[in-house]
Amino acid sequence: MHMNLYKESLTIAQDAWEESNYNEDDARDFIHQSCDGHEVGIYYYRGVEFCHEQDTSEGEQWLDDCGGIAQKGDSFGQIACRIAFATLLCAAEERLQDIIAQHEEV
Repeated sequence: MHMNLYKESLTIAQDAWEESNYNEDDARDFIHQSCDGHEVGIYYYRGVEFCHEQDTSEGEQWLDDCGGIAQKGDSFGQIACRIAFATLLCAAEERLQDIIAQHEEV
């Protein structure tokens, strides 16, 4: 499974924007829930695979800003899923900002 991060994050952001009736706060909540329930954030194999294939530096920075990448007792799979979640979240939030900017131009 090679995921195109841009396309996946754009799909999540577009769905969030439409489902939230064009409300930015609600769209951000939707994105968070979508990324939290995404296979790369749930299944260790998918999380590890995602981290292997993607540049995860934005997600890692986001986690550092939130208190750290790893928690005491974490397994390798848990850390990979956390990084994958954060990377997908950051990418989807960036796509949402692009969508909002386009929406405001209209």
